[in-house]
Amino acid sequence: MKGVILAAGFGSRLLPFTSFRPKHMLPVAGKPILHRSIEYMRDVLDITEVIIVVGHQREYIIDYFKNGQEFGTDISYVVQHTNHARGLAAAVNLVQDKISSDFALLLGDNLFSADLSKCIDLHFSSNASATIHIEENENPQRYGVVELQGDKVISLEEKPIHPKSNFVITGFYVFSPTIFQKTTKLQPSARGEYELTDAIQMLVEKGYLVNAAKIDGWRLDIGYPEDLLAVNRKYLTPETQEINCESEDSLIIPPVYISPDCDITNSNIGPYVMIEKGVTIKNSEISDSIVLEHSIIDRSKIKNSLIGTQSKVYGIKSHSLKVGDYSVIKNDLM
Repeated sequence: MKGVILAAGFGSRLLPFTSFRPKHMLPVAGKPILHRSIEYMRDVLDITEVIIVVGHQREYIIDYFKNGQEFGTDISYVVQHTNHARGLAAAVNLVQDKISSDFALLLGDNLFSADLSKCIDLHFSSNASATIHIEENENPQRYGVVELQGDKVISLEEKPIHPKSNFVITGFYVFSPTIFQKTTKLQPSARGEYELTDAIQMLVEKGYLVNAAKIDGWRLDIGYPEDLLAVNRKYLTPETQEINCESEDSLIIPPVYISPDCDITNSNIGPYVMIEKGVTIKNSEISDSIVLEHSIIDRSKIKNSLIGTQSKVYGIKSHSLKVGDYSVIKNDLM
């Protein structure tokens, strides 16, 4: 079985942290989001042949993963150009020539703890044309909403004003190649995108079996800086933490991930802190935060914060600080 990961999005809600890297390559506990998605396909779903749909800053992704050999997978790429058709269904259309049998589709900005192999098992045992992972949500109007009859989907609607249920589509699907018959017939939605929800609804209307599976476990859609911090906390545990540099006169409070070539002096770091390579931290306290590569933090106390690449923070005391790449923020009064 092949796996498809959609990773062509611009990540505008994560600006300015996506100005110089695609959002799928932002780090979670020491590894890019997309790295963790590929590991999930390999280790949980037993899928080692992966097609990644890339777009914005695609060279960053391709240079990191190459052909996938280093990650125990066979990776190929398809480009969704920004001036072509937009939307998930348009992205799915691009892999049609590479797919000849049922396949799993994962949105590259979603991470899961649930065992989604159960979706695959349900798909094949019921001979379905599509099987979608769902969860209950208090604000279903923001998502694709499904109406159910047992495990069977009887209707779907994207971001409805009056949702028919609280069950929403997450970022994981299993499809037979029949889905391509529908994605190629779509018209753009009101927001100008080719909606995958509309293609699945067409399957339902034509009498194809579409199943839904609700599986225990968390799922995080990483759309905002707060989501990146939240998923970092999920992945950082005493078992997964790493400290790859020496510190001087400092207290390291686990769990943390500290990359090589960092300089940490007279500081308290942790818990739930991820620090990329080449970071300098002096005379500071940092918790529940992510610090991207080659940044400097001095005389500061920050929590629930995201500090961009090659940024400098001096004399700041803040809860929920967001500093973009190549930025300087300072308080000379401290």
